[in-house]
Amino acid sequence: MMHRITFIFLLIFSSTISFGQGIEFFEGSWDEALNEAREDDKVIFVDAYAKWCGPCKKMAKDVFTQDRVGRFFNERFINIKMDMEEPEGIKFGRNYPVGAFPTLFFLDSEGNVLQKSVGGKQADALLALADKAIRSYDRTGQFEERYVLGERDFDLMINYVSELNKVGKTSQKIANEYLNSKPDISKEQKAEFLLVAVKESDSKLFDQLVSLKKLAISVSSADKYERTIANAAMRTVEKAFDYDYPALLDEAIDQFNAAAIGDSKRFEMEARLYYAALTGDYQRWESLSQKFIKKYGKKNPGVFKEQLSQINKYFDYEQDAHKYAYVICEKLIKEEENSSNYIQYLRLLMNDKQYEKAMELCKKALKIFKEDSMYKQFEDMMRYLEMQNME
Repeated sequence: MMHRITFIFLLIFSSTISFGQGIEFFEGSWDEALNEAREDDKVIFVDAYAKWCGPCKKMAKDVFTQDRVGRFFNERFINIKMDMEEPEGIKFGRNYPVGAFPTLFFLDSEGNVLQKSVGGKQADALLALADKAIRSYDRTGQFEERYVLGERDFDLMINYVSELNKVGKTSQKIANEYLNSKPDISKEQKAEFLLVAVKESDSKLFDQLVSLKKLAISVSSADKYERTIANAAMRTVEKAFDYDYPALLDEAIDQFNAAAIGDSKRFEMEARLYYAALTGDYQRWESLSQKFIKKYGKKNPGVFKEQLSQINKYFDYEQDAHKYAYVICEKLIKEEENSSNYIQYLRLLMNDKQYEKAMELCKKALKIFKEDSMYKQFEDMMRYLEMQNME
């Protein structure tokens, strides 16, 4: 159960609230990013790239721009891009050597490497790597010792709960004990604490946060408040599956509605899609997915990509799901005709040994993308398809 809870942010379908598109990269020098990380007590994510690098361009276009990737990274990291052939990147490379592109670094606020990975990543792999980096930066012990000794000052408690949450440890018991002790804190401080402590919507902590909505927004932002509410409600959707208690699904939807934020209809559709995926109910999932795409997919390619990602993660064994994936890919290409989307569709067809259909698509791509950096990849695919035709 904890594994799924840890990866809740990886699994949410698409943005219920408008949180911005993808990863927000820090605009400044490496030294300034380090200072920002120290001030915010965050891990640093570095995309060490080169302008000519094909996989770098693909990640920048298709992975970093995904809403779910942005939500996870923007909340947890100071994100910075380093062009390793420019002066700032060359300076960075003296301490952090790079032999191939892209190289992805996760560093603590003192610049120590927590994780390093070479090569392009799809969204799920990148999120898993990021989660591993966060878990390796476990500093809960120093706060636990002081808590056990009886310390209860506000800064200690908010940092302790925050650190527990960062590494996927349960914090609800500690948070409830602290608030039940009626600490001498202002309402503003209580709202600030709840923004850190609330992780599920089926809790008294969630209800208290909703009751302090205006104060919570004033001490942080509407964006932070809405993100906390949406993510907590999605965790409760997951609990409905973990405990085989479907009523929690409806409760999560009602709790989100009661918080009066964002597009409640969209959240309900996403929640029911997520639950259908977790329970393996493909027919239900596809029916909901079709409605979701029809309502929210127009001029929003990210919606199509998220649905393809869910098929890959939950329903790869379903033949009907593969057929539906073809339909989604065709719609995606109509919305956003680029080489990456063609390659995604071609790989799907080739994996399913749909060589004739793949060859037709590849021929079309070779005509359209003559000047594209991925043109050679289409040529390689065509050669492979021709070989399959000869067998």
